[in-house]
Amino acid sequence: MNKLFILLIFTLFSCENKETDIDKIVVHSVNLNIDTSADVSCKDFELTFNGVIKVYSIKDKSIFNKIDKLLKGIKNSNKNTSIDIRRKIIVFHKDKTIDTLCVDRFNIVMNGQLIDKNDDLLSLSLDL
Repeated sequence: MNKLFILLIFTLFSCENKETDIDKIVVHSVNLNIDTSADVSCKDFELTFNGVIKVYSIKDKSIFNKIDKLLKGIKNSNKNTSIDIRRKIIVFHKDKTIDTLCVDRFNIVMNGQLIDKNDDLLSLSLDL
């Protein structure tokens, strides 16, 4: 019985601390409540908000793990919705691939493709 308990604890501990493939996360952010006359696309984010963008890096490994797990569960959406970007999150992976998440208050576009509603990823993205 003790061996089974120790094995269970070890298994749970090792699952929680798996190495993520994320190397670095950089966030480009503006105030979510900034009004613009038109929706801001991911492509136009830097040009539209030039001078008011805050840029910072995330170094917290627990956030890397959360984002890594959430990114693995996303699905592309079939909807064609215009979104009004207020945050751009660039995820650098150890294999040199890069994912770009463009976030408004309600939706996320990842690498140019709208993804299905993912409240956990949206909440985490807005909290960064």
